[in-house]
Amino acid sequence: MKVFSSSFDAENQFSPRANLVYQPFDGTTLHAGYSRYFTPPPVENVSSGTLSLFNGTSGASAVTEDSPVKAERANYYDAGITQTILPGWNVGLDGYYKTAENQLDDGLFGQTLILSAFNYERGRVYGLEFTTSYQTNGFSAYANAAYSVARGENWDAAQFLFAQPDLAYVQNHWIDLDHDQTYSATAGLSYRVKEARQASTMAYLDIVAGSGLRSTGTSTVVYNIPNGETVPDYYEINIGAEQSFRVANKQSLKVRLDVVNVTDNIYELRSPTGVGVNAAQYGMRRGVFGSLSYEF
Repeated sequence: MKVFSSSFDAENQFSPRANLVYQPFDGTTLHAGYSRYFTPPPVENVSSGTLSLFNGTSGASAVTEDSPVKAERANYYDAGITQTILPGWNVGLDGYYKTAENQLDDGLFGQTLILSAFNYERGRVYGLEFTTSYQTNGFSAYANAAYSVARGENWDAAQFLFAQPDLAYVQNHWIDLDHDQTYSATAGLSYRVKEARQASTMAYLDIVAGSGLRSTGTSTVVYNIPNGETVPDYYEINIGAEQSFRVANKQSLKVRLDVVNVTDNIYELRSPTGVGVNAAQYGMRRGVFGSLSYEF
């Protein structure tokens, strides 16, 4: 039993969890699970009395409704399979589905630097994740790909944070959550050459790519749907190398060089038009980093 009690909310919930793992054949593993989650909201809360102090000022909100933020109650289902194809080569596929009451979210609204929490009356999150990895001798490689959908309907708490047209639209329409990225992928490989005991050379390359987080665009003619579009898709390539030197028995010196975003690709992580996002954020430009470490 989980219990939450504060000045603005008091709730509790029994939260059972069950998981099953089955290996029908050598190298094949099936799993399935169910969890009932209870996620309390942050303890910070803006009361309606505080809002009334701004009446008649430039800080007054056009929306004065301020229902208290509640705990999120969710049912989470998960199932998947992992399979060994060849010695050292494994693949996996996992699917998940979540339904939520009072889906929690937060964001930065206005000029505040403090995250403000709010609820969607209903939430729905689901997706698929694929993984594969291979390792033999000094060579290793991996790849991951994911498809995700995260949506909510009807802001039913802290309504004063939103503009009236957006509040009216979301009341009867599902919208994408601002942190939802439909497609994500990573891949990489590395190779290590052992030259002597505790001495080796390693080089690697990895790639990160995605379809972009949500934004509120201007492509619609009548109304700009909150989080109705995405920022442009992006990619980033990183490379690096590490040289290990044996210094003494069970002691080694490591010299490492990493180059982040080799192509100096300029891409936007978040749009300031997303729900609860008040400033644009960009991926890191090309960077070169060196490190020196001593193990003993």
